[in-house]
Amino acid sequence: MMGLVNSGMRTAIFIDGWNFARVTYEGLGIRVDFRRLLSLLCGGTTLVRARYYIGEWSEESYALYAAARRARGLTVEHADPTEAERRRRDQQGFIRMLNRNGYQVVRRGMRVHVDGTVKAEIAIDLAVDALWMADHCDRVVLVMGDSEYVPLVQALTLKGVRVVVAGSQSNWAYNHSVEHPRPFPGRASDDLLDAADEFVELREAAREIELHDDSRRTLRQPPAAADEFEEIPG
Repeated sequence: MMGLVNSGMRTAIFIDGWNFARVTYEGLGIRVDFRRLLSLLCGGTTLVRARYYIGEWSEESYALYAAARRARGLTVEHADPTEAERRRRDQQGFIRMLNRNGYQVVRRGMRVHVDGTVKAEIAIDLAVDALWMADHCDRVVLVMGDSEYVPLVQALTLKGVRVVVAGSQSNWAYNHSVEHPRPFPGRASDDLLDAADEFVELREAAREIELHDDSRRTLRQPPAAADEFEEIPG
C-alpha cells in the first residue's frame, strides 16, 4: 500500500485518536491490533516516534455534555457527577496498552459543543509536535480526517518530508451511516487528501489491522469482523 519508501527512511506517526476511533469503531466496526497498525503505517521504514492523541474527560466537561444532551431531549447514559472519573479509570488500561506497544500517549481535555457533541482539543499539540519532528525524519504519517489539518500538511511538505494521510472515505461506511441520524463520523476530507503526498484507505487495510479474538492488546471495541461490518449499537 505504501509507495516510494525504503528501509532507510525514518517515519514519525501522529494519530488523532478521536478521529481514529470514529473511523474504526463507528464507521468500519473493527477492533484494532495496534502493533499491526504500526507495521502498516511504517511500511518497512524505521519508526522514530508514534504519538497517539486522546481526549480526557473532566467533571466540568462531562457536566456540560450531560446538560447539552438533556436540553435536546436526549438521554444521558450516566448522570452521576463522578462519571468523568469513572471514564478516566476505564481509559487507563487502554493508555497502558498503547504505551506497551510502541506509542506515546498525549492526553488533552474535551470540548463540548452546544448540540452535545464532543471533540478532544488535540489539534494544536499534534501540529506543533509534527512540525518539530519533521526535522528528524523523512516521512510523516498523519492518521486523521479533518480539513483543519490541511495547513499542517502543507507546512510539512514545505519542510521536504513525505506526508502520508491515513483515514477513510469508504463509500460503504458513508452510505451505511447516512441511514442513521448523523453522517459517517471521521470521514476524511477531500482537501486533506489533496494536500498529502499519499493516502492510506483504512477500509482496505481493515483485515491487516484487525485484532484477532485471541489477542488481549486492546480494550472494549465492537466485535464485528472486518468483512462483516455489522451495525454497531448506538
